[in-house]
Amino acid sequence: MRYATRTDIDAIYGPDFLTGMLDEGVDPDEAVGHALDMASTEIDTHLSARYRLPLANAPAALKLPAINIAIYTLANRHTFLTQTIRERYEDAIALLKRIADGKAGLGMDEPVIETGDGASDGGAAYFGHERLFERGRF
Repeated sequence: MRYATRTDIDAIYGPDFLTGMLDEGVDPDEAVGHALDMASTEIDTHLSARYRLPLANAPAALKLPAINIAIYTLANRHTFLTQTIRERYEDAIALLKRIADGKAGLGMDEPVIETGDGASDGGAAYFGHERLFERGRF
């Protein structure tokens, strides 16, 4: 699922912003679509620690991180990558890490994970196998 569109990028940065990033002969719609897909995949990598994917709806909280990650991907040439673009990318990744750690939310119902003993904590849970080696067992 894409969390942002080219129209979203144009609404924030203006319709001419992307033109300067792309090499001549590159299909802009294809390049931007690919960058948005890569951004959404990177977002899903972080979200999968806490949420069951795919999400039913794209939360508005993920639109700006998706845009900034996609722009970073497109600008990842030494001639166009600016400090501002890099900082916005790093801020997007920091937000995704906070969401994955449960320190920030998506502005929607948070997951409730059953712990197996009838309790739920609203956070991530790990269910491992019984220990194979422990004191006094062998």
